[in-house]
Amino acid sequence: MNFEWPALPDSFWYYVAFAYGAIVGSFLNVVIYRLPLGKHLSKPASHCPNCNHIITFWENIPLLSFLFLRARCSDCKDPISWRYFCVELFTACFWTLLYHSIVLPYQPLTTCNFIFTALIAALLIALVFIDLDHFLAPDELTWFVVALGLGRDLACGVIAVSQNEWTRFSQDFLYFGWLPVSLAGAACYGGLLFLVSFVGFIVYARQPGESLPKIIRRFFIEESPLETTTEKGMALVGTGKSPEEPLSEDSTTPPRLALSPLFLTSLSFLAMTPMFPLWAILFLVIPLAAFFVMTRHSDETPMATLLRFGRSDDLGLPASANAEIAAAAAEADEFARETETGQHGAMGLGDVKLALGLGAILGPGMAILSLVFATFLGAVVGGGIALLRGRNMKYGVPFVPFMAAGAMIVMCFGPQMVESYKKLAFPQKEDSLHLDVRSPRTRRRMGLPPLKPGQ
Repeated sequence: MNFEWPALPDSFWYYVAFAYGAIVGSFLNVVIYRLPLGKHLSKPASHCPNCNHIITFWENIPLLSFLFLRARCSDCKDPISWRYFCVELFTACFWTLLYHSIVLPYQPLTTCNFIFTALIAALLIALVFIDLDHFLAPDELTWFVVALGLGRDLACGVIAVSQNEWTRFSQDFLYFGWLPVSLAGAACYGGLLFLVSFVGFIVYARQPGESLPKIIRRFFIEESPLETTTEKGMALVGTGKSPEEPLSEDSTTPPRLALSPLFLTSLSFLAMTPMFPLWAILFLVIPLAAFFVMTRHSDETPMATLLRFGRSDDLGLPASANAEIAAAAAEADEFARETETGQHGAMGLGDVKLALGLGAILGPGMAILSLVFATFLGAVVGGGIALLRGRNMKYGVPFVPFMAAGAMIVMCFGPQMVESYKKLAFPQKEDSLHLDVRSPRTRRRMGLPPLKPGQ
């Protein structure tokens, strides 16, 4: 007897995408915390960084365990950063939006495209927080993005051959019937950002008296610039201060970008709105209520608690009292000070490697559109911080978060934006050969008598 699985409604797969997104988000928290510190991602097992309590299975259920534990370790009761919950929630919501935008209507090629795009989106989320914490885009993640971007076309090609979908594949994933979209996109986006990085380094990182060949050589082999060494063996690079002159308080605490629980949960709410407009508000209200109940101090007013939800007090590096974490944070602060002097140029090569992967998954047109969004968002945020803090943020803002934001917008809404622009910029004239001659309006325009009932 042949048995066939019943057809499942599309809503079921929304729940599947959400659940898998939350699981992947839980793993991203491990990547964000351990990878920049050079730690193994699976050994030792997940544990509390304060008391080393091994996290059990029931304490590691995405989203639910965090709420059940009331954002505290079950052993030492040390607070757990809200970053963990927010990353899981946003990853789950964004995967659901990607499924809605890419897969429906269901086809093997769209499903394959969704899987690769969702994995790249997960890597982007990890890269955003690592770059905010450490001013670093690890090669392990950026090259993985490149591999996924190029591999998407290869996997879709295999499916197209096996499913007799080559015509559709050639339309969506090939130029001229032979050039993969991924290669064209990687060359376009990666080449453009490489040019920006190269020129920016020559313009901003060039030391007084340094020749052009030497600055070019230093760009490629990452040599240290001209240094002045003190008697204590400390090198001063581009500070413009003597060794005995203390740094001002403002220079020792450079402004750093961070994402608050309100911002992250608002993104989750916006991601769910296209699919569940009536219920999406719960993805903002429930975290807000949980934050209020779990973190409010006895002497704190309700408004102060709500305002704290909009700050990023506990969304920095987890367990900041740890010496290893504190050293990493101090190193990132030092790098932030150096970037404001321009000695690292305008853009790092980590951004260029990421651009290769994003160009591969998006294609050249969508990649350029994502760069437009990234540049606009970076200018708005950087300019806003400069106005608020009264500082020169020309070089002190990491660009990976804005690249990721631009790519995510285009992943979900890029084709619709392009079609809307085409309709607005190039309105099509009505074709008289395809008019509905039964329409009363059309018959009046053509001078025909109205149709009688029954005709």
